[in-house]
Amino acid sequence: MNTAHIAIDVASHLPSQRRALVLAALAVTVGLAIGFFRHTLDGEWNQVYARAAQRMEAGESIHYEEPNAYAYPPLMALLTIPLTKLGLHGGLAAWYLINLAAVTVLAQGAWSLAGGPPIGRWDRRWKLACGLAALLAARFCAAPFENQQFDVVIAALAMLGCTALAEDRPMAAACWLGASAAMKCTPLLFAPYLLWRGRLRTAAVMVLAAVGLNRLPELLYPQRSGGSYLAEWIHTFLGTVGREAPGTWFSDLLLNQSLAGLWSRYVQIGWPLSTSQLPSGPLVPSAETTALLRWLVYGSLTLLAAAAAWRMWPPGWPTCLPASADSPSSSAAARAGRSLARQRLAWEMAICLCLMLLASPMSSKAHFVVLVLPCLLVARNVMESVGWQRWIIVAVLICLGPLSSGEITGDALGDLLLAWGGPTWFVLLLLGVLWWKIPPWPRDGSSPHPVAAA
Repeated sequence: MNTAHIAIDVASHLPSQRRALVLAALAVTVGLAIGFFRHTLDGEWNQVYARAAQRMEAGESIHYEEPNAYAYPPLMALLTIPLTKLGLHGGLAAWYLINLAAVTVLAQGAWSLAGGPPIGRWDRRWKLACGLAALLAARFCAAPFENQQFDVVIAALAMLGCTALAEDRPMAAACWLGASAAMKCTPLLFAPYLLWRGRLRTAAVMVLAAVGLNRLPELLYPQRSGGSYLAEWIHTFLGTVGREAPGTWFSDLLLNQSLAGLWSRYVQIGWPLSTSQLPSGPLVPSAETTALLRWLVYGSLTLLAAAAAWRMWPPGWPTCLPASADSPSSSAAARAGRSLARQRLAWEMAICLCLMLLASPMSSKAHFVVLVLPCLLVARNVMESVGWQRWIIVAVLICLGPLSSGEITGDALGDLLLAWGGPTWFVLLLLGVLWWKIPPWPRDGSSPHPVAAA
């Protein structure tokens, strides 16, 4: 009788929840479209990607140090070529629809990895967790649409890879993560994580996929000069990471919210209390400052990597994860062990996504769209916790994340929050909560600790 009452109650709430989700989806679609189509001729799609695609199609080099430079691996320029055939407005509309599909994949993947229930089975805590995660991540999800960039697509591919890895489909994970890394190098951070988890072949296929996809432009649209697009990108842009001071990139230092950008601002401009103290142009650090920045940045990243290894101990792949554990013939303990192992892996991959942003030579707010999964996991944990401390964490996250936008706080305070590294501290706080609250591996007999994969 109780089961029947529960079923009736769920069914009665299903239509209202679906209507609410449809209305929310429509509002999001319209809101993202307003930001996306605000710029046409002067937007990044036309000034950066379409221009690089036209140059590639003509057999010219695409990597130049110039205003609105295309500073990315060549694959994205190749993928842009078909859309340029639709004209400026047609290509932009198609690109918006692709980004809309990508953000849907990203949200669905994060929801699945976080263990989100299907529509109609959301309890109060899941509703609150979803609302808090949306509040924390919405601004970062909107930024790539406003800039017309590839970051949502990159994040969606990474999320598909994370989902495949949690489902014990290593080759699919390697391909998805490799495609993500082919567009921007930072997803390559998953390669050492895969090695740590004993997935040598998965890591190798991922790296090969990233490199191989960036060799396609040379096969389809070879340069008339005989040069290599990939080699030119490495020399012109990626090579600056070793030649220049950490935090130096082809953009405003305030926009760089990676760990390198944070240290670069602290060392060179300190803690400004007014916009008059902010630099008016590019900063050129001395040799001594460059050496200090390298010690600070690389030392900090080493400590973060060591902390990640400590919280992800022991290495190897969980023996309780094979998909056969979900079969009807498997025991309840085996199915429970697989579920717990998936949950643990989701938290570990969320940690990797945070480290991607911190380790990158340049992370703008548009890149922070990868934080959908970390925000959802932390929001869910907050709603399941007790005590007043959780609300302090929520308040600080809101101040560092959503309120760091100049559209909300005003340009002056927004610039100061960027100079102080508000978004960077947002990621560091997320990372700290993930480390603190990461669930343990299952310990029952059918779900032992992870061991090295064969």
